[in-house]
Amino acid sequence: MVGISDGVNGHGLNLANLDETTQAEIDAYLTTRWKGRGPLYDQYAMSLMLDYAPDFAKLHWLGAECFRTLPSDPNTYDPSYATPNSIQQLHSYMVLGWETGIRNQFRVLRRLGFTRAQIMEIVMFGRLVAGMRGLGHVYHAVGDMLPDYADGHGNPTFPAGWESDPDAFKAGLDLSERQLTKADRTNIEGWYERTLGYVPTSVQFGMRWDPQIFKLHRALWERAIKTLPKQVAPYLMLRDATLSGEREALREAALLGKAWGLTPDWIVRGITQTMHYFTGLRGLYVAYDAVNDILNNWEAS
Repeated sequence: MVGISDGVNGHGLNLANLDETTQAEIDAYLTTRWKGRGPLYDQYAMSLMLDYAPDFAKLHWLGAECFRTLPSDPNTYDPSYATPNSIQQLHSYMVLGWETGIRNQFRVLRRLGFTRAQIMEIVMFGRLVAGMRGLGHVYHAVGDMLPDYADGHGNPTFPAGWESDPDAFKAGLDLSERQLTKADRTNIEGWYERTLGYVPTSVQFGMRWDPQIFKLHRALWERAIKTLPKQVAPYLMLRDATLSGEREALREAALLGKAWGLTPDWIVRGITQTMHYFTGLRGLYVAYDAVNDILNNWEAS
């Protein structure tokens, strides 16, 4: 790890000088984008900023560099922090239907060590909100090459404390019975009371008005993440709720993250990376409403 102040060269760009950008800097940067021989969206998207607003391009890169640090320790640079951020990007590109971004994130995650099976856990969790359309976009992006996919080493680096715990998801559903049983209802309410401290109104509505499909969807949620750290689930939920602007969903994601060991830094990063790449500052309105009191009263709550 190095101090972020040492990382003034952004793939050929002198990030220490916003007011002057030479053609040599631009050429050097665009060349680095070609080296990976992957999707070239970064090359052509960045060229728009570099050609017409180079100071803006450099600020964009400085913002990206922030996500290799944490809010509480902005001077310590850790490349491993790319892992949580990349899984969020794959999730969002499924939801938004951006197939170029999906293909790129498969490449990024493989370089970070993910196997095909591990990436597909993220895809299946994304299916919960992106539906069949999201899966269709994944297939169009990478489906033809998945049978021959070269796995990563299988041990991607996650932040300290992020650990696999598939049993944490399970409320105790009886899947031999399709209908929501009295025991199922009791177990689900107990799981939410223990984990969040309350039963979300979305859960109350589902159990009241369409209990069978609610039970099956809950079972999908419980089984999507099998080997990856359980913290992946609330981290993706933070992205989805910030992107959609859903206050109660964002609050639930933050409380689940807290219960499962996400630190305040990672709660914040799950929100602010979404702001930087997708919503702009308007995304922080819902964050203030949903999460500000949780962060302010972290130890007390």
